[in-house]
Amino acid sequence: MNYQLGPIPSVHKPLAENSVPMGNIQTFEEVKLDLPITSGPYEPTWKSIEANYPGTPEWLRDSKFGIWIHFGPQSAGESGDWYVRKMYVEGTSAYENHLKNYGHPSEVGYKEVLRDWNPKKFNPQALVDIYKDAGARFLIIQGVHHDQFDMWDSKYQPWNSTRLGPKRDLIGEWEKAARKAGIRFGLTFHHEYSWWWWQTAFQSDTKGDKKGVPYDGNLTLADGKGKWWEGLDPKYLYGINLREYETVAEAANSRWSPPQAGIFSGHLEYAEWYAKWWALRMMDAVDKYNPDFIYTDGTDQQPFSGSGTGTGYKCDAMQRV
Repeated sequence: MNYQLGPIPSVHKPLAENSVPMGNIQTFEEVKLDLPITSGPYEPTWKSIEANYPGTPEWLRDSKFGIWIHFGPQSAGESGDWYVRKMYVEGTSAYENHLKNYGHPSEVGYKEVLRDWNPKKFNPQALVDIYKDAGARFLIIQGVHHDQFDMWDSKYQPWNSTRLGPKRDLIGEWEKAARKAGIRFGLTFHHEYSWWWWQTAFQSDTKGDKKGVPYDGNLTLADGKGKWWEGLDPKYLYGINLREYETVAEAANSRWSPPQAGIFSGHLEYAEWYAKWWALRMMDAVDKYNPDFIYTDGTDQQPFSGSGTGTGYKCDAMQRV
């Protein structure tokens, strides 16, 4: 992977929350990204992919039983799934646990959780041996969750497990263990909709001593000067503030619901950059670890459909991957 992705495009100062209508996904034409693809019979269209796809592999039909390893730094919060999003929502158990264990999210946020997370006893080889003994013949391994933290030596994401926390190439360790055991493995990527999922980090407390003090999602690269995270841009972790779009803030504080369908039409340059970033990180992991399959998390017909979890942009990023 030699593609040079440019820096995050500049964006305007956030407008008033919930003040901007979503762009219409019906009239917005799907963007064809200029990401290069490998030469061969496949073109980056569903028609070409369907025509050339060989079907369900025999190894999968024979394997029958696999295990999904849904593990990452969110486990440090000891507050269940989606700890990262909920730790910025007052009244949730994740918020209360973060206050108790780390501090206030305006001062000590998820970036500090990543800095301190270090599962020293984590041993992929020992786990793979147990899984194989249990009868598993393939593994589904989390590469990146909605928290944007890549669990490998990521070329396109500086917030990754080789630079922070354990400072280990965790996917590389899983790959080595799986191959030694003769088990097939796949990688999962959950970062398509992180840009709206992460919007709680741009909030602040609504009451108490810290009322109105912005959480650390609002920090900039310049704010890190002289700090432990100097040189690490928070935008590559938390994204940018998109709460001006209708339903985004409301959805961010819900148990699950994505924003209403639509396009972040005031951030099209950023949206194209984000879609490329999403795709390139997957391409990078496939290039490095050659998994037997990949999984992308989402609910709609395809990533970046403009609807469901694909809300925000409409492009052919998935076809190109």
